[in-house]
Amino acid sequence: MLAVYIIAGIILAGIILFIILMLSIAVDMVFDLEVHQDVKVTMRVGWLFGLVWKDIRWRKKKKPKKKKERSMKPLLSMMRAKELPRRLLKLARQLLSCLKVRQLDADFRVGLDNPVDTGMMCSVLCPAIVLLNSFVPMRFRMEPAFDGPTFEGSLHGRIRLFPIQMVGPLLCFVLSPTGLRTLKSMVTSSWKKKR
Repeated sequence: MLAVYIIAGIILAGIILFIILMLSIAVDMVFDLEVHQDVKVTMRVGWLFGLVWKDIRWRKKKKPKKKKERSMKPLLSMMRAKELPRRLLKLARQLLSCLKVRQLDADFRVGLDNPVDTGMMCSVLCPAIVLLNSFVPMRFRMEPAFDGPTFEGSLHGRIRLFPIQMVGPLLCFVLSPTGLRTLKSMVTSSWKKKR
């Protein structure tokens, strides 16, 4: 009987080690956003150092079938909790710090109704963009369009993240008293809806 427990322990330790190793492998994301007459978004997610790639496409949503309206009361009551908004902001900040931006290129052409307004906007934004380009390894470019209201351009980026780095902040949030209260209220509100 002891041998069964030892074998089960070894198998369980192997599974946990395998999960930790899989979460330690970097995930690369490449995205392109183009805004002209319409918005076109493409995204590729790569794993295992570029051996596995998955294209993610956004499709136009079909008209959804009519569903029962959900009440916003549980969500609003959760957001009124004293600590929840602060904890959510802290979680978002920690998760964003796990992302490593490897490349970010932005080219935009912007114009307002009045050419004077466009010139004033560019007089404020262009020096800020030059300053930003000198401090960060990213490239931003904005071209003024004086011929009318215009907003078009493109954004290209490469981001890398290690999923294992996100486990700690997520566990800290879920296991905190605020997270447990939020989880409890979400579960009880979903049970009430089913009845």
